[in-house]
Amino acid sequence: MNNQTSRSCIRSYVDSDKLIGLSEDISQQKDLNKITDVLAMFANPTRMKILYCLSQTNELCVCDLSDILQMEVSAISHQLRKLKDRRLVKNRREGLTIYYSISSNSLAKKACEYMEKILSTNFQEFPAP
Repeated sequence: MNNQTSRSCIRSYVDSDKLIGLSEDISQQKDLNKITDVLAMFANPTRMKILYCLSQTNELCVCDLSDILQMEVSAISHQLRKLKDRRLVKNRREGLTIYYSISSNSLAKKACEYMEKILSTNFQEFPAP
Protein backbone atom coordinates (compact mmCIF):
# COMPACT_ATOMS: atom_id res chain seq x y z
CA MET A 1 0.00 0.00 0.00
CA ASN A 2 1.03 3.56 -0.60
CA ASN A 3 2.42 4.89 2.68
CA GLN A 4 1.73 8.46 1.56
CA THR A 5 -1.98 7.71 1.34
CA SER A 6 -2.01 5.81 4.61
CA ARG A 7 -0.37 8.68 6.46
CA SER A 8 -2.84 11.25 5.15
CA CYS A 9 -5.87 9.14 6.05
CA ILE A 10 -7.45 9.02 9.52
CA ARG A 11 -8.64 5.40 9.44
CA SER A 12 -7.40 3.19 12.23
CA TYR A 13 -7.41 -0.13 10.33
CA VAL A 14 -6.35 -1.01 6.80
CA ASP A 15 -7.34 -4.30 5.20
CA SER A 16 -4.34 -4.39 2.87
CA ASP A 17 -5.34 -7.68 1.24
CA LYS A 18 -8.74 -6.27 0.30
CA LEU A 19 -7.25 -3.05 -1.07
CA ILE A 20 -4.54 -4.86 -3.03
CA GLY A 21 -7.12 -7.28 -4.43
CA LEU A 22 -9.40 -4.46 -5.55
CA SER A 23 -6.47 -2.52 -6.98
CA GLU A 24 -5.44 -5.53 -9.07
CA ASP A 25 -9.05 -6.18 -10.09
CA ILE A 26 -9.71 -2.61 -11.21
CA SER A 27 -6.54 -2.56 -13.30
CA GLN A 28 -7.87 -5.55 -15.26
CA GLN A 29 -11.36 -4.12 -15.83
CA LYS A 30 -10.83 -2.75 -19.34
CA ASP A 31 -14.59 -2.67 -19.94
CA LEU A 32 -14.98 0.14 -17.38
CA ASN A 33 -13.55 2.55 -19.95
CA LYS A 34 -16.05 1.29 -22.52
CA ILE A 35 -18.87 1.85 -20.04
CA THR A 36 -17.62 5.40 -19.47
CA ASP A 37 -17.64 6.02 -23.23
CA VAL A 38 -21.20 4.72 -23.52
CA LEU A 39 -22.42 6.82 -20.59
CA ALA A 40 -20.74 9.88 -22.10
CA MET A 41 -23.00 9.45 -25.12
CA PHE A 42 -25.99 9.93 -22.83
CA ALA A 43 -24.47 12.89 -21.00
CA ASN A 44 -25.22 15.27 -23.85
CA PRO A 45 -28.67 16.93 -23.64
CA THR A 46 -29.06 17.18 -27.42
CA ARG A 47 -28.31 13.50 -27.93
CA MET A 48 -30.78 12.61 -25.18
CA LYS A 49 -33.46 14.75 -26.83
CA ILE A 50 -32.78 13.10 -30.18
CA LEU A 51 -33.02 9.64 -28.63
CA TYR A 52 -36.21 10.62 -26.85
CA CYS A 53 -37.80 11.92 -30.07
CA LEU A 54 -36.78 8.82 -31.98
CA SER A 55 -38.08 6.57 -29.21
CA GLN A 56 -41.51 8.19 -29.54
CA THR A 57 -41.90 7.54 -33.27
CA ASN A 58 -40.72 5.12 -35.93
CA GLU A 59 -38.30 7.48 -37.65
CA LEU A 60 -37.50 11.12 -38.26
CA CYS A 61 -35.30 12.97 -40.73
CA VAL A 62 -32.71 15.52 -39.64
CA CYS A 63 -35.02 18.38 -40.70
CA ASP A 64 -37.81 17.00 -38.49
CA LEU A 65 -35.43 16.88 -35.54
CA SER A 66 -34.16 20.36 -36.36
CA ASP A 67 -37.71 21.72 -36.27
CA ILE A 68 -38.64 19.85 -33.09
CA LEU A 69 -35.51 20.83 -31.18
CA GLN A 70 -35.27 24.30 -32.76
CA MET A 71 -31.62 23.77 -33.61
CA GLU A 72 -29.55 24.07 -36.75
CA VAL A 73 -29.53 21.07 -39.07
CA SER A 74 -25.72 20.92 -38.82
CA ALA A 75 -25.85 20.64 -35.01
CA ILE A 76 -28.42 17.84 -35.21
CA SER A 77 -26.40 16.06 -37.91
CA HIS A 78 -23.28 16.24 -35.77
CA GLN A 79 -25.03 14.55 -32.84
CA LEU A 80 -26.72 11.99 -35.08
CA ARG A 81 -23.30 11.05 -36.45
CA LYS A 82 -22.04 10.37 -32.93
CA LEU A 83 -25.11 8.29 -32.12
CA LYS A 84 -24.78 6.40 -35.39
CA ASP A 85 -21.06 5.75 -34.83
CA ARG A 86 -21.98 4.14 -31.50
CA ARG A 87 -24.76 2.19 -33.24
CA LEU A 88 -27.47 3.75 -31.08
CA VAL A 89 -29.34 4.97 -34.15
CA LYS A 90 -29.60 3.63 -37.68
CA ASN A 91 -30.62 5.33 -40.90
CA ARG A 92 -32.22 4.62 -44.24
CA ARG A 93 -32.28 6.70 -47.39
CA GLU A 94 -35.42 7.51 -49.33
CA GLY A 95 -34.49 9.65 -52.31
CA LEU A 96 -32.56 12.61 -50.95
CA THR A 97 -33.93 12.23 -47.42
CA ILE A 98 -32.23 10.18 -44.72
CA TYR A 99 -34.48 8.88 -41.96
CA TYR A 100 -33.14 7.97 -38.53
CA SER A 101 -34.52 5.52 -36.01
CA ILE A 102 -33.43 3.77 -32.83
CA SER A 103 -31.10 0.85 -33.51
CA SER A 104 -32.41 -2.58 -32.83
CA ASN A 105 -29.40 -3.43 -30.64
CA SER A 106 -30.12 -4.09 -27.00
CA LEU A 107 -28.09 -1.15 -25.67
CA ALA A 108 -30.08 1.40 -27.63
CA LYS A 109 -33.40 -0.16 -26.66
CA LYS A 110 -32.43 -0.49 -22.98
CA ALA A 111 -31.22 3.11 -22.91
CA CYS A 112 -34.57 4.34 -24.24
CA GLU A 113 -36.48 2.13 -21.81
CA TYR A 114 -34.41 3.48 -18.93
CA MET A 115 -34.94 7.05 -20.11
CA GLU A 116 -38.71 6.44 -20.12
CA LYS A 117 -38.51 4.94 -16.63
CA ILE A 118 -36.58 7.92 -15.27
CA LEU A 119 -38.97 10.41 -16.89
CA SER A 120 -41.97 8.58 -15.42
CA THR A 121 -40.64 8.93 -11.87
CA ASN A 122 -40.76 12.73 -12.00
CA PHE A 123 -37.25 12.46 -10.58
CA GLN A 124 -38.54 11.57 -7.11
CA GLU A 125 -35.87 8.87 -6.86
CA PHE A 126 -33.19 11.34 -7.92
CA PRO A 127 -32.88 14.06 -5.30
CA ALA A 128 -31.49 17.40 -6.37
CA PRO A 129 -27.79 17.87 -5.61
